[in-house]
Amino acid sequence: MENILAAGVIILLSLLLYQWLKRSWFRPLPLPPGPNGIPLIGNVFDIPKTMPWKAFRDLASVYGDVLFLRVPTQNIVVLNSTQAAFDLLEKRSDIYSSRISKIMIALIIPKQWNFALMEYTPEWRVYRRNFHQFFHQRTVHNYHPIQLNQCRGFLRRTLGDSSQLSQHIRLIFSGIILKIIYDIDITDMHDEYIQIAEEAIAALSIVQVPGKFWVEFLPIMRYIPRWVPGAYFKRKAEQYQSIVAKMKDQPFDAVKRNMALGKSGSSVAATMIENIHADAKDTAAQREQEEIARSVTGLAYGAAADTTTGAAQTFFIAMSLFPHVQRKAQEELDRVVGPNRLPDFDDYDNLVYIQAVALESMRWIPVTPIGVPHALTRDDEYRGFVIPKGTMIIANAWAMLRNPEDYPDPECFNPDRFIKDGRLNPEVRDPTTIAFGFGRRICPGRWLSSDSLFMTIASVLHTLNIHPILEPDGKKYDPFSHRVDGINLTIEKVPCTVTPRSEAAAALIRQCAA
Repeated sequence: MENILAAGVIILLSLLLYQWLKRSWFRPLPLPPGPNGIPLIGNVFDIPKTMPWKAFRDLASVYGDVLFLRVPTQNIVVLNSTQAAFDLLEKRSDIYSSRISKIMIALIIPKQWNFALMEYTPEWRVYRRNFHQFFHQRTVHNYHPIQLNQCRGFLRRTLGDSSQLSQHIRLIFSGIILKIIYDIDITDMHDEYIQIAEEAIAALSIVQVPGKFWVEFLPIMRYIPRWVPGAYFKRKAEQYQSIVAKMKDQPFDAVKRNMALGKSGSSVAATMIENIHADAKDTAAQREQEEIARSVTGLAYGAAADTTTGAAQTFFIAMSLFPHVQRKAQEELDRVVGPNRLPDFDDYDNLVYIQAVALESMRWIPVTPIGVPHALTRDDEYRGFVIPKGTMIIANAWAMLRNPEDYPDPECFNPDRFIKDGRLNPEVRDPTTIAFGFGRRICPGRWLSSDSLFMTIASVLHTLNIHPILEPDGKKYDPFSHRVDGINLTIEKVPCTVTPRSEAAAALIRQCAA
């Protein structure tokens, strides 16, 4: 047994040495700049496991906006400027649109059904096309009544019990997406479907953090028994696998049962199931199409609620820390909407400052500060450097959205930066062109997310005042001290309280409950 282990170690070290020598010596052009690595293990200790977006930005200040790191079996390039991101991920999207095949994802999802994590293949295009037909820019207006209903439900719940603000916020977007996708009505965060999505998205967020699990750097580790001390990753994968499978299958199966009983209402899942039965020619084709439908609806269910919730949390935190912004937004709402009704989507064009508040919420604390990494499918040259095939490409949206050249005084929450002469200023970079990703992997649900965030901001500020909660030492709240680690920047608890702006505002909320 000892001889076998020794032979395995020798083989592993030999492979690592070969990879290191190959990367170091056999390149016609230099690699992009980055910190010197340690032979064999490279930059393993330069890759942070928490808040990597800040660490990558700090490294970029030393080595430049295109940062190169390497770890065993994987090259990594971090793009810290919009120029580099657009040059590569947009203009060369034909070779920068794939994904890295991650060991932990493969262990959690044996057949990779989450098309956001799929490699750039014809199969991915089929999944993306099925998703896009329900959420493109010319379709999402169909969901406005659901969005209005959920925003007003938030107002009612908050008026009744403002102590559960964080849960009420999450319920807005979970309620929107569950109703759209599965025609499921939920009333509180204890709902079974909400719990499933929360746990599954947390698991998928954790396993995508670069450097979180060593098996991604040393794939041979996947073959060690689960009881070995270094096989912690296997035990976590087993735990996450059943959680993620429930997110894809449980609500979809509920729709199928309701359709069989004639009880199903209008939903994305029901429409896809009807189309399958109408178009699929045989049982095998039906199974294949149903797997696509489960995947498309499962991804929307899990991802849409999580990302938009994060942007709304940022909005609440910002209003509590920058009260002059809150007052200015309320002045616009009083002028445009008036005291006798709640805002709706017909007010959109006239609520320019509210639009700017939404944009600044996307910029100030981006929900996906390093996004989902891309993968390069062939060797490429950029600025006189070579980027090898298979390199993981990380777009550091945090660094881009905090760039003072594009956004002066970036730490300050300032919606006015987007406004000129009473309209949105097209000369200022739109943060959604960064926050939603790049190229062919841009978020396909961005139109629904933007509409939901706008209506939430307008509804809340028209009727409620947002107040800060101070830290125990009396200082202003630091949102990052209460974050949940993962690839998404999620705040555990929103440090705010809310009260009705007036008795008339409270009456408006009660009227919408009738």
